[in-house]
Amino acid sequence: CFAPRVGCAREGMVAPVWEYALEDGACSVVGGYVYRGAAMPGLSGVYLFADFCSGRVYGLPADGDAGARLLVDSGLRIASFGEDGAGEVYVLSQGEGVWRVVGGGG
Repeated sequence: CFAPRVGCAREGMVAPVWEYALEDGACSVVGGYVYRGAAMPGLSGVYLFADFCSGRVYGLPADGDAGARLLVDSGLRIASFGEDGAGEVYVLSQGEGVWRVVGGGG
């Protein structure tokens, strides 16, 4: 449900496991992929997603308990994600091309 709507249906829905405020240039979540590549072993099993306006790429562990952490502050307008055959993750930016995510993997 999005304010100011009241009483919208929530049956069959699960509350968010993590959320962030739409401030500091953030405007819209762009869903991504669970990382299964080899280049960043520290991100294995972590859900990668971004904010369209800020270009920040986040990683959310499967348990979600610790919350998401900022992986890359790209400054790109990220519109979508992709994954190659090796499990490496890419972002498609509006007007700036396709980029492979390489940061924050430990």
